[in-house]
Amino acid sequence: MDWVDLYVQHFQFQISGILKCTCTNCKNFSLWSYDTESSSGVLIFPLSVVAPDCSPDLPVDCQGDFEEARQIFSKSPRGAAALLRLCLQKLLAHLGGAGKNIDDDIKILVSKGLDPHIQQALDVVRVTGNNAVHPLEMNLEDDEDSVLVLFDMINLIVEERISRPKNIQNRFANLPEKARLAIEKRDKPKV
Repeated sequence: MDWVDLYVQHFQFQISGILKCTCTNCKNFSLWSYDTESSSGVLIFPLSVVAPDCSPDLPVDCQGDFEEARQIFSKSPRGAAALLRLCLQKLLAHLGGAGKNIDDDIKILVSKGLDPHIQQALDVVRVTGNNAVHPLEMNLEDDEDSVLVLFDMINLIVEERISRPKNIQNRFANLPEKARLAIEKRDKPKV
């Protein structure tokens, strides 16, 4: 590792205590804030992201909120939970809700026969995300595990409500045309 002090002096300000570390093997670099008094450093770039990636089938207008939640997760689990709640609100518009009130949208989906496991996943994100914004009984300040569950719940909801149906539909579309026509004939109501 090669370490370089990035001391910058400008006529209006001076910056010190930032070190650039370059790996001699892979040539990637990192930036560290270094305190000479305590002889300790803190990684400031790249930020480590331990939250899972979003499902590739997460609608595009939801992906930005999910990704922002991933980026801030290690610094602010509460902020990540609030962003995932917003992601859920947008996602519900794609699942048959209005995308305005999460609780109302879940109620609509339940009345249409929503699988109880998916309803529970939706409510986990709703309640935990809501408590991030309006604390009731949960304190998410240092509770990374509860927030990691939210990432998984969003991906589970997308898998069950978007990815699986899409995969089944694609497989059905790839059946021979003769077989698909026979299935349509079979399923037509008799007059």
